[in-house]
Amino acid sequence: MSVMQLAVGLLVAWVAWLAWQRLRRRALLDIRDRWYVVTGCDSGIGAGVVERLVEAGACVVAFVFTEEGARAALAAGARLAPRLDITDDAALRKACDQVEQACAGRLSGLVHNAGIAQPGFIEFQPLDNYRRMMEVNLFAIINLTQMLIPQLRAARGRIVVVTSVDGIVSLPGNAPYDASKFAAEGYADALRAELSFWNVGVSVINPSTLKTPLVHRFWGSMRDTWEAMERLDPDGEWKKVWTREWLERYVEQQSAGLTRIAQDPRCAVEDIHHALAAKRPKARYLSGRLAKTLFYALWLMPERWSHAIKRIMVYPRPDITGAG
Repeated sequence: MSVMQLAVGLLVAWVAWLAWQRLRRRALLDIRDRWYVVTGCDSGIGAGVVERLVEAGACVVAFVFTEEGARAALAAGARLAPRLDITDDAALRKACDQVEQACAGRLSGLVHNAGIAQPGFIEFQPLDNYRRMMEVNLFAIINLTQMLIPQLRAARGRIVVVTSVDGIVSLPGNAPYDASKFAAEGYADALRAELSFWNVGVSVINPSTLKTPLVHRFWGSMRDTWEAMERLDPDGEWKKVWTREWLERYVEQQSAGLTRIAQDPRCAVEDIHHALAAKRPKARYLSGRLAKTLFYALWLMPERWSHAIKRIMVYPRPDITGAG
């Protein structure tokens, strides 16, 4: 056999293996009448997941924050829509009791989708923003998972943790959110190993910029962060560098860019559905074009290169002459 024949044979075998893997991943379980809990269902990805699971015949418990969100979830076909703050331990326990009664102690899936973001550069980020981000984006995940593990174990269910591309690549201007998502990634990794003894699967979803309410108000809410720090430290040195004029130009520039790149959240909804319903779900899903291209490249490339690209993303730059 010539070298060329061997190379062609290996190429054909590799393509056949990829096709076989793709077919295997497409195989889905019948999830009709199985019970799933989804958090953060007021809008965006969470609301889309409720609709997708109901469409597949599943029984959905949608955790929501607002009365409007509860009405919308029930109208979409959710069996229950408990309204609660997921950082409230007592309210969370009450909701989990409702889940246990509804599914008779056998829960097929839990989707951690609820999350908040409060952008702002580190020098004008109040410490309370870090605390609040960790409470919602990490500690609520830990608390709810611990409460529902017995029911998930009984059904050999699935857990899906929605982090972000910011959970694998931290970007300037969003440190509290990024830190909470990196922490959720570490937690999910440990959870996957520990629950594997009972065949409870754990998948992570890393969405890039999607057209959700969280994204639409993202850069505008940087003003809230800046003003909160101004109330705490009105005469601080930070204001010489991160001026109000810079802030307004930065928010305008970044908001325009966000509108151009934001993608339909359906890609993340489909990935979450696959993680719950596939016979062989992935451990990680990169959801959206930017997740699969730019952020994947930043994740893999040498840190010096990614650092240079991240610096370019900060535009307009702060007044570097204003620092003492």
